[in-house]
Amino acid sequence: MSTALSKKADGNNFCGFLVHYFKIRYQFPPGICEALAQDVLRVVQILSPDYLEEGQILRYVVSITEPPGKLLKDCKLVPVKLTLYAPEDKEYRRQKGLKELKLRVIQRITQEAIAQGGSLSQEDIADLLFLDRRTVVDYIKELESRGVKIITRAKLPLIFRGTVDKLKMIKMFLKGSDEAEIASSMRCSEISVKSYIERFLRVSLLYRQGIAASTIVKVTDISLESTKECIDIYHSVAEDEKLASFMHKIFSFYEGPGLLEVLRLKEQLRS
Repeated sequence: MSTALSKKADGNNFCGFLVHYFKIRYQFPPGICEALAQDVLRVVQILSPDYLEEGQILRYVVSITEPPGKLLKDCKLVPVKLTLYAPEDKEYRRQKGLKELKLRVIQRITQEAIAQGGSLSQEDIADLLFLDRRTVVDYIKELESRGVKIITRAKLPLIFRGTVDKLKMIKMFLKGSDEAEIASSMRCSEISVKSYIERFLRVSLLYRQGIAASTIVKVTDISLESTKECIDIYHSVAEDEKLASFMHKIFSFYEGPGLLEVLRLKEQLRS
């Protein structure tokens, strides 16, 4: 994707460019342009999970499955996409100052890491934001004093114990709830909701084509446990006639010949 296509006229991100493009090219109403842009982005993220939006980086961090106290050199590392800069950050800094922006980014990237199966250490945060570790500790304490839960590697064993009803999450998605509504109902972050929905869609798209779970793991880099979990949820939803109808309509959008050809090509390249 060229740099020219990654920005719209006023310099915002790719989603902004798509909204602008649909508005100018087809003269669609703003709401439809926004919905189409989000659909395009979801397709891109499903077919190219390594795609990085403007302001994002890829970093390898310790998996949330690793027990506390284990030496870093012996820990499993997982790749996570972290948003160090979002388009709205500039205005946020102008209104609230640099320190508040740093607090905002700490909250965002720790949530993003957890949603993708990884955990940031205080040292990770310090390295990413060009801060010393003592400052990171102070910033986290300040956020927690405001009632914001920050999950770092050090606090993972104490905090990350709750389970999310992922079947309920997918059912709400299929019935048309947006990510904010699902997150509010499930008492989790929108980032976690978005991450799991995309994972479910990626696994299910391949599974519907008759591809075995072991091959899906190779194609997507999703763990076998998570892949089987998505398949089990797919079968549970398929047993409900009304939900199965909703699911078919959603998957029919992604199962166009062009999209499936890309998935098959990815399978051939990585098998």
